[in-house]
Amino acid sequence: MKQSHTITFQPSGVRIQCPPDQSIAEAALEQGVIVPVSCENGVCQICQAERLSGDFNFRNELGETILEHDNQVLCCVAYPQSDAEISMSDVFAPYHKPELTLACQVAGVMPLPGSVYRVELLAPAGKKVDFWPGQYLMLEVETREGKQQLPYSIACAPGTDDDNRRIELHIAANGETADDVIRYLQQAVIVRVTLPFGDCFIQPDFVRQHSATPVLMVAAGSGFSQIKSLIEGYLRWNPQQEIHLYWSNKASDAFYLSEQPLAWAEAFANFHYHPIIEQHSDGWHGRAGWIYQVIHEDFTDLSQIQMFACGSPNMVYSTLDQLEPLGLSQNNMHSDVFAYAPRG
Repeated sequence: MKQSHTITFQPSGVRIQCPPDQSIAEAALEQGVIVPVSCENGVCQICQAERLSGDFNFRNELGETILEHDNQVLCCVAYPQSDAEISMSDVFAPYHKPELTLACQVAGVMPLPGSVYRVELLAPAGKKVDFWPGQYLMLEVETREGKQQLPYSIACAPGTDDDNRRIELHIAANGETADDVIRYLQQAVIVRVTLPFGDCFIQPDFVRQHSATPVLMVAAGSGFSQIKSLIEGYLRWNPQQEIHLYWSNKASDAFYLSEQPLAWAEAFANFHYHPIIEQHSDGWHGRAGWIYQVIHEDFTDLSQIQMFACGSPNMVYSTLDQLEPLGLSQNNMHSDVFAYAPRG
């Protein structure tokens, strides 16, 4: 088998794997990366990029050699001979959704147990809130430090055609900045958001591809917000999916939406809810300990599962490390932590 080469598109940083007997455009299409192509014969130059590094052969569909001019790379006739970087605008990762800024109505700020607030926003009439389950937004607010844009997980799956304006957020009042955000939202009529962001999401093709194996949803504290969106997406696209929710909190009164997982478990036979607190306490009849310990009690082989984790970097990496002996790898563990807090 001929070795594939890594082609990196700048400035987006999107990467594809391309064998030397396949053009960049062909490989990109197979891997869901959209590269503009028209003639497919090196004539129209719609697929033109600039070579930054790497080696290519250039030949048309008849096998005729095409000469390179001034580091010009025509993707429809470019066959990589090494790893390479090319510069090409408007190339995005598979399933990319364009960013959009909306002025949303603040429809409600509801206090929940555990010092968490459930915030509901409504996009303007006629505007569609378009994102994948698991993605987050940037919320523009005024705090004591001035105007800021702060990231918050979107705590709902995208709406249907009849209900596509709603955005739900869960904000934990756990510090001065969070307190300022809550006060601002309680007084605001309109707030600006930009979305979507984040690579820890699901889409229908991913759900179908992994429909035969269990999915583990791991949340710590208000990390349940992102996990809630992911679960709603799964239950919409594949109600028969086997899902295990492991939600950990320091105390029993911190499960701020405890009725929601119970409702899922009642409605869907393949949904399993595992609430966890860190240490046993009076009145708690559930499980206690670290998340990875509880998962270890339930599974002996994690090599085929998909796991989504939302919590602190320490929680995510310790869960990964402790469950690696059971076959868990970063390839099948999905978390925004890997992007904003990569290991050194």
